[in-house]
Amino acid sequence: MTSSDHHCQPTGPGVLEGEITPRTVAAHDISAFAGMVGDYSRIHLDDTFGVGLVHGGRIAHGLLSASWALGGLSLAAPPTMGRRDPSAYLSSCEANYRRPVLAGTTLSCHWRTISRGSDEAGGGGARTSFEMRDAEGRTVTDGHVVLRRGQGVSDFRAPDPWPAAELVPDPAKTYYLEDFTPGAQAGQTEGRTLTEADVVAYGGFTGDSGGHHGDAEFARGGLFGTRVVQPMLVFNIGFALWLRDWCRMRMPDGGLAGHLCDRWVFHRPFHIGDTLGCRHRTLAVRKSKSRPDTGVVTCGLQLLNQRDEVTMSAEVLMMFPAGGA
Repeated sequence: MTSSDHHCQPTGPGVLEGEITPRTVAAHDISAFAGMVGDYSRIHLDDTFGVGLVHGGRIAHGLLSASWALGGLSLAAPPTMGRRDPSAYLSSCEANYRRPVLAGTTLSCHWRTISRGSDEAGGGGARTSFEMRDAEGRTVTDGHVVLRRGQGVSDFRAPDPWPAAELVPDPAKTYYLEDFTPGAQAGQTEGRTLTEADVVAYGGFTGDSGGHHGDAEFARGGLFGTRVVQPMLVFNIGFALWLRDWCRMRMPDGGLAGHLCDRWVFHRPFHIGDTLGCRHRTLAVRKSKSRPDTGVVTCGLQLLNQRDEVTMSAEVLMMFPAGGA
């Protein structure tokens, strides 16, 4: 990549913005991402099934475009991701999925970062917004990340884990929006041990490969004292673990639900060799005012390591069909 591949310029005191090199989503990228994170949903992988959908083909994971946005920021604007700052870490992220992305779509990304002062934990930080657009200029994914700085692992606090629960769907039942209740539909997924191969593969695929994740010497002198797993990779895999568990409930319309938004908050690092699991529950349910045949289910996720320490809290918003008896 040359310096002409992306642009970065100041637009005001403490403000930078720029563009990330456009990247085309190929069919093999969708398959590679599915294998990397463990989300094998049919809507992403089955061409025959995709032809019958309203979009006319299988679509990329929303989290693929969000992951490319964060990886592009790591390459094009390292300060936004703390790539070269040993005391910096991503404290939170939000991604909103506005349009489906089919194979062959070329995505570009505009970003804008605003530096913060002492209101950010640890004496400084930044908030960076990003917008992924297709070749027609339409927004497909947007959101933001917040960078903070800390002094050491003692800075981090995490909520208590939710009680372990098992999701036991009724195999004879089709679930509609009205069947979801805040505090219910709770469960705990199987675990997945994250390895060196996961960190390297994800770093190469997205560009989020430096600093705390890919440079052992840099990481040794940094906030965590050793390399840690990319927070976005932790969320991606935790999401896939949750989705497999959640989709054991039989859904209407061939089992499709629309993925609208993800929000996560970092609590503590996830180390290479740790085992990731997810506890989940319904947080909120609301019916759509503009589309009475649908609504939104907000699912809460806690991503835990093998010591039942919460490493990340998250919310996932899913559009879901209404109208069940």
